[in-house]
Amino acid sequence: MTPAIRGLGAAFAGLGATAAVIPSVLPAIEQAIGASVVAAVPALFGGAFVGLLASEPGLRRLRPLHLTAIGCLLQALALAGAAFAGTATAFIVFAAIAGAGLGLTESSASVASKIASTTSTATVLTALTGTVAVAAALTPLLVAVAAGLDRPALVLSLVAAVQLVAVAGLVAGARGTPAPPPPRHPPRIRRATAIVLLPLAVALPLYVGVESVFAGWSAVIPAELLQLDAAAAALGTSVFWGLMAVGRFASAALQQYGVTPQRALLIALLSAAGLLGLAALLVPAAPGLGLAAVALAVVALAPIYALVVGVALDRLDTDDSAGAAGLLVTFGVIGGSVVPAAVLQITGDPAASGTFAVTALLCLVIAALSTLRRGITRPAGMGNRTG
Repeated sequence: MTPAIRGLGAAFAGLGATAAVIPSVLPAIEQAIGASVVAAVPALFGGAFVGLLASEPGLRRLRPLHLTAIGCLLQALALAGAAFAGTATAFIVFAAIAGAGLGLTESSASVASKIASTTSTATVLTALTGTVAVAAALTPLLVAVAAGLDRPALVLSLVAAVQLVAVAGLVAGARGTPAPPPPRHPPRIRRATAIVLLPLAVALPLYVGVESVFAGWSAVIPAELLQLDAAAAALGTSVFWGLMAVGRFASAALQQYGVTPQRALLIALLSAAGLLGLAALLVPAAPGLGLAAVALAVVALAPIYALVVGVALDRLDTDDSAGAAGLLVTFGVIGGSVVPAAVLQITGDPAASGTFAVTALLCLVIAALSTLRRGITRPAGMGNRTG
């Protein structure tokens, strides 16, 4: 494993920890401050959107590993500030700043993965995003322990320290990688690139929306189906991210044994669609079995984000990938907010059969979109440039 990949592994682990620590620490922070801080969650994702928008011009001026390090440093400073915020307003502002660092890191790290990888970008990204799931699964458990000790700031400080470790690893890794060549075309998405990306640019926000349904309601769905109390249901978030880790590492292992990223993507989507369709049928009569089918579907869904982004970047040269990564991830953020709202509008209940039926249908649509690449001819001059 190269120094750059090790640094990226720490950065991706930090992404998962930041994304999980802000939502999971809110009850303890509210108790400590004595005021509501629920606005920190939309502030976090609003900041992430700003960070994503800033990543494209940043990637035109800085090495991707350096920009990733800046994103991690921004998260570290914001989390340290949040740990010692004395008012609700200050905590919410620091959450927004942490989100900006998160968005900056996510986009630039995807491009850095392409440069640092010696095989397929999709394969490397699948493994790296597995660390996101592991960190996101463990962080709520640490929050629960810290809350029991009446020390919510402890976990925020710990995650900030993880980000600083990532900064050091990324800076060290950048020393061993050559500087990317200057862009050979204006800093925009070319028409030929947009045509190649179009099916995946539509597929990615649909997938992020499906994942957001199960991530956002990872406590609500088991609570309703199994009639759990709030404390037990809260563990659903850790279970969700644990299942995501299993699915991502399993997909990475399959690719190591010769399964192509495109085939792994179709297997994952069709498996998820079948399992979610089964859950829709089982939930009314056997909610426990229905929930088990949902859990297996989450395992199947886990690698899809990395596979879609990786397959897209594998088709582009380094110049094109800088703008494309920011575009794809930004589209994904939009889907993460729009799709769950639409699903709730259609079904009215996160644990309803209709929720699983709609998400199964969306998986089939994404699978269809992912096959459209076969009918697209890669434009001349889009190979990797070494000169």
